This record gives sequence, structure tokens and C-alpha cells, in this order.
Amino acid sequence: MIVCVLLPRFELVVAARRREGLMGEPVALTPEAGGVQVIGEASPAAEAFGVRAGMRLGEALARCPRLTVVPPDPIAVARTWECVLERLEGIGAAVEPARPGEACFDARGLRRLHGGHLDGVLAEARRALALGRNAGAGSPHVGAAPSRAGAGARLGVG
Repeated sequence: MIVCVLLPRFELVVAARRREGLMGEPVALTPEAGGVQVIGEASPAAEAFGVRAGMRLGEALARCPRLTVVPPDPIAVARTWECVLERLEGIGAAVEPARPGEACFDARGLRRLHGGHLDGVLAEARRALALGRNAGAGSPHVGAAPSRAGAGARLGVG
């Protein structure tokens, strides 16, 4: 079985973590400097106003005038993601990261280490990710299926 891990809005959570309570408000990542003026990941409160990642900044502000934009922090994202990957590797997983916030690993060899069942592997992965959450990684989702595509589909990732 392949286990996939998703930390929703990972880059936004990391960028906003120094501002307490901000993720409960309409917030999105600012557009990249010099690039197309589209926002990055958006909070659930921003999405409630129809704001979505990839939307032009002007349209996002028109839909949600209270929208707060925060700059991305690629250095903090890389450091935090590395911490999350190390936690998963700590349970014995040979992690295949897709992008910050998404990763998969094969659970077959790990079952013997964690009670002999997939449930034991999933529990250990969740426990490891809960520790990563203390480092500002956000709330984890974990799913398993016979293929990477199937496990990712269970979590809503491509």
C-alpha cells in the first residue's frame, strides 16, 4: 500500500504562522514579485468569499476587501518541510516528496515495524506529523491505497 500525506495550504500556514489567529481570517499569499499578479494559497475564510489560488490579486480583493496578503517565505517553507520529511523518515518511511505539503511512501516494509498492519503505519505517520505540526506545519491528512494515484486521490491531490 502507498501512503500519501497532505498538509493543506502548507506554504500559507508557514508564511502566516508568526501572526496568531491569521489563518482564521481571509488571508492569501501575495503574488511573486515581478511575476503575474495572481495570489498563492488562500485560507478557508478567504475561500468562503470565492478567493482561490491563481486568482488575480485585483479580483481577489474585489471579492474580499478584508483579504490580508502575506509574502511567501520560501526559506521557512524549505526548513519546515525538511523537518516534516525527517519526522516521516524517523518512522522508517522512504519518503517521495512531490512538493512542500505533499509526500508519499510505500508502507509494505513498515508494517512489521509498526504492529504488523497498515493501521499501525498510519498511526505512526499521524503521530510523526503531529510533532511536525508543532513546528508550524499545519494539520495533516493521511490516506492509503494500492497506488500513489489512488492514495493521492483519497486526499484530493493529483
